Amino acid sequence: MFKKVLVPTDFSSYAHKMQECLADMPGIEEVVLLNVVDGGNPMNLEKKGWSYDSLIDEADTRLAEQADHLSHLGEKGLSVRPLLRIIVEPMSGADGVDMKRLQPKSGLDLIEGGSVGEAIIKTATEEKASLICMGAQGRGLVEGMLLGSVSTEVLRKGQTDLLIIRHKILEGGKDGEHESFCRDIFSKVMLTTDFSAAAKEAISLARDLSGVREILLVHVIAKETDFDEAAKNLNLLREGLAGAGKKITVHVLMGAPAEEILNLAKSQDVSLIMMGSVGKSWSRQIRVGSTTFDVARQALSPVMVVRPKKS
Repeated sequence: MFKKVLVPTDFSSYAHKMQECLADMPGIEEVVLLNVVDGGNPMNLEKKGWSYDSLIDEADTRLAEQADHLSHLGEKGLSVRPLLRIIVEPMSGADGVDMKRLQPKSGLDLIEGGSVGEAIIKTATEEKASLICMGAQGRGLVEGMLLGSVSTEVLRKGQTDLLIIRHKILEGGKDGEHESFCRDIFSKVMLTTDFSAAAKEAISLARDLSGVREILLVHVIAKETDFDEAAKNLNLLREGLAGAGKKITVHVLMGAPAEEILNLAKSQDVSLIMMGSVGKSWSRQIRVGSTTFDVARQALSPVMVVRPKKS
């Protein structure tokens, strides 16, 4: 189970709402709440009068407030450790303003260059987090943009299991209002498989998850002659997943994999889509396959991407 969860935040209302999903996730022992200050971005600094101190002080204050809120969620609360990291690199400001490099000192956690997404991936590795949990969007939530640039980078390049939680803009609601898709997140899980070795990681994880009441076991075939073999293999997996009080149904679909998975997830109103990050053609140069990427980018429900474990 996920004992140590890394939760990146940009302090948006979207990120704040997303964190409420953690309260009911079983097995969490520690949450590392991460904010990455992009001190290498002149636009961020210009807004703060070209002052590193004001940029960092504001982030530090807001991080502490959000960590306190998160620690009181749920019946027992959560153990939360706030972590502020600052990306630094040489730069020149507008109108000839030359920024002096931010120097290391006590209490400052500096990262040499790179992007916010890379900083999240680096932190997950250093912290030995078992899961990264993040929203699909941040400050720039726009209807039709279902996966933001930072989430996309973590999805594409990360090596840690990833839970992407999405909120839907309420029809006719006020700006910034969201409907949560986090209710009983593990209650009705769609588990996709292509019978590859990489997909076995997701199946093994689903077997051990607490709170799962229903599993939709899904495979997508390319031609009708593959149906019998697919159904046979799914039913073998079904036997291994069976447990007390757990309903498991088998679904063999035909067509474009991402499209079929998304359509079934929507029609069945699943609480979570769980899938391996890569398929049969996996290589270590490819961290996420095209089907997984397309599903994560377009799904209206949360998506958990399970990475292949190092051998």
